[in-house]
Amino acid sequence: MAHSLLDVTTVNSVELTPIRATLMRGGSSKGLYFLGSDLPADKAMRDAILLASYGSPDTRQVDGVGGADPLTSKAAIVNLSQRDDADVEYTFCQVGIEDAAVSTGGNCGNMLSGVGAFAILRGLVKAVEPLTTVRIFTTNTQQVVIASIPTHDGMPVWDGDCSIAGVPGTGATIRLDFGDCSGAVSGKLLPTGHSIDQVFINNQEIPLSLIDAATPFVFVRANDIGATGYETPEEMRSNASLMATLEQVRGWAAVQLGIVSKPEEALAKSPNVPRVMMIAPIADYETVQGKMVLKDDADVCVRQLSMQKPHKALAVTGAACAAVASAVPGSLLQQLVGGDKAVVRLGHPSGVLRVAAKSTLIKGNLTIQSAQIERTCRLLMDGFVYVRNSKIENLLQEMKK
Repeated sequence: MAHSLLDVTTVNSVELTPIRATLMRGGSSKGLYFLGSDLPADKAMRDAILLASYGSPDTRQVDGVGGADPLTSKAAIVNLSQRDDADVEYTFCQVGIEDAAVSTGGNCGNMLSGVGAFAILRGLVKAVEPLTTVRIFTTNTQQVVIASIPTHDGMPVWDGDCSIAGVPGTGATIRLDFGDCSGAVSGKLLPTGHSIDQVFINNQEIPLSLIDAATPFVFVRANDIGATGYETPEEMRSNASLMATLEQVRGWAAVQLGIVSKPEEALAKSPNVPRVMMIAPIADYETVQGKMVLKDDADVCVRQLSMQKPHKALAVTGAACAAVASAVPGSLLQQLVGGDKAVVRLGHPSGVLRVAAKSTLIKGNLTIQSAQIERTCRLLMDGFVYVRNSKIENLLQEMKK
């Protein structure tokens, strides 16, 4: 059945527009993967098609393929690259759920883990047994990430013994190397020039660490904002005061990155970047699946937000940024982890994620050599997503408001 996925037909309807797409799970996320040539070049039209495909805006996304969760409201757009150092280019899109908005401000490492397999499936990259290396340029953050994809008989391998938190079962191991991922948005590992900044939040001075690696994250200690750090995503979501405080923290970071001029503008102008991560010393806690993570199983407890919603797992870019942050002298995360470690174990709501990071400190300058992580992906469906023409027109009008 090799390459039979390329041979599909459409259902013809004057009311519907068919868009060639592939539905895949990438890491602990899920979404549609598109060739850039199958989407319109006009950004407004492209965004309208994405929103219509996912059934947004609607909390249930019942009229589309979205799963009413930030982890399942993502899209990947892939093209052949003209760069000498990359094979393909990948644009990540966070599709709004309740809002008619599509954000391309940051990267998603989980969806990234499916890009190499998609490139092989769609003939952009030739499979090489037993491992195909795909150099992926991330247009959102202007980085080249190296993905190693197990392959057999010209196709990606899906089965294997790699287990990742938040995904049942196991799969073939995909290795992602972010290399020197410093300065993804700001061009600097430390946008403020400091590993810790003292910031007034809710009329109280608290320490924050803003680290720009893979995707910029601002780290805040849970006990500094009235939390434990072991809350479930639902407990965080139902705590309006905590969520408002975390958005204030994120707003401060958005100003430091030059994205907005005032913290209160971040929600409307850049809801996805930067991101915020609440951290706490590791302790025994229960995952969202009801399993126990023991104190000795991880080095630090983390809780990440994306699009103002607590993650049920940990984003790959968040894990990579956290690994880098743990190597930044004096950062809040390094203090909790307890110094430099080759492997950092991050305890999140769905389990533990391991990241290998390498860095060097030469004459006071920290250089990131690599940030590696293991993921899996799986092909779910291939063919066409059908969007209503009337909804596209309505969305175009709504986005103009």
